[in-house]
Amino acid sequence: MCTGFSFLSKSRQAILGRTMDFVYHLDGRPAVQPRHFYWESRVEYKGETKYGFIGTGSDMEGFLFGDGLNEHGVGASIQYFRGYASYATEVREGYMNIAQSEVITWVLGYNKNIDDLIENAKKVNVVAHVLNDIAEVPPLHYHVTDDTGRSIELTFQDGNIVINENPIGVLTNNPDLNWHYENLRNYTNVTPHKPKAKKVMGQSMGPLGNEGGTYGLPGGYTSAERFIKTAYLKNYLIGSDHPEYDALDAFKLLDAVSIPKGAVLDENEELHYTLYQTVMNLTTRTLYVKWYDTNQITELQLTADLISKEDMTIFEPVKGFVTNKLNDI
Repeated sequence: MCTGFSFLSKSRQAILGRTMDFVYHLDGRPAVQPRHFYWESRVEYKGETKYGFIGTGSDMEGFLFGDGLNEHGVGASIQYFRGYASYATEVREGYMNIAQSEVITWVLGYNKNIDDLIENAKKVNVVAHVLNDIAEVPPLHYHVTDDTGRSIELTFQDGNIVINENPIGVLTNNPDLNWHYENLRNYTNVTPHKPKAKKVMGQSMGPLGNEGGTYGLPGGYTSAERFIKTAYLKNYLIGSDHPEYDALDAFKLLDAVSIPKGAVLDENEELHYTLYQTVMNLTTRTLYVKWYDTNQITELQLTADLISKEDMTIFEPVKGFVTNKLNDI
């Protein structure tokens, strides 16, 4: 479930994109958490954040963020990492003890950049906590980037935060990131260029179309296939000369790995699909969301007014098919 990526556009804007793929319905409501917001962890921590941020989230016995970006241009998204995440079972004295599903709040609420995060991570203890809505302790890892374009992965070992540099800037799910990097070597022959005709037993054989260089590019929805496809598309993406179109470029990449209803079913025959797509412009501090049931893109910018409020501001998802009806003109 879930594909994420980050890149610097032609105009040097830092972009973070992700799909939210899941069986359990997460409505992905845009929300703003202001500066100095008092919150209580589901584990132990009680206190105020330092920085304001926006993101999308859902009410799961309290609002939980699935992604977001803060006022300093740090962005993060949450993704499953089954079989690899290892949390603490008890709180630790002298540490900030938080649940695995609250790491977004820590990343965005307490850190100005990735260097800041690396230093602060030494005093965070991530404790296993059951989410009753999904009846499990979700095994998670996180894709984090800042407005310099630097990308890292956050994983967990016995509750300690483990930070891995991720220069390719793509993150999916298990296996681990090193495995995905090694697997990527199997696809270095894939190219956007049309192959030249070759002689085969004296016969000239040309490709069947301009797309011949992409033969072998994965098309399924497994974690490995989504990683390869996203890395390929991102690597060869020709970005727009118009900075305002950078978000559109990101949505194009997300469309290529988004799962329509019916393509994937879980062991209980339940639909596993892309509930929504999120694109974050870390440079302009702007969030864009597109839900499954609409072709509209919703935009929310992190403004001084929003992050100066006392309480959170939560917006509703948008639905509906909207077109430009030429017959009505």
